[in-house]
Amino acid sequence: MQLDIRCIHLNVDNSALDYIREHFEHSLDHFDRHIRGGHIVLSDVNGPKGGADKHCLLRLRMHRRPEILIEEEGTDLLSVTGRATDRLAIAVGRAIGKQGVVTRGKE
Repeated sequence: MQLDIRCIHLNVDNSALDYIREHFEHSLDHFDRHIRGGHIVLSDVNGPKGGADKHCLLRLRMHRRPEILIEEEGTDLLSVTGRATDRLAIAVGRAIGKQGVVTRGKE
């Protein structure tokens, strides 16, 4: 799966980016044949002011289905991306299920 990760006003080390990529790919691997690619945008909305300002936007392009967008915000970047990815996997399962395709495993 082709996956692009962008960070805006946020410094993310390579180990965190690897973790985010692995979680994303693992959560969606059983839907791989339905997915064309994904795009993750990570940003720090408030900058150094702090607060619940870590933002994650997930955009997933699918074969013969509408694009799926998921947004999540919070204080911890890895938690925010984890929740967003889990929500994305559920949305993909529902989108595929609505098309009459049988899926197996967790939704």
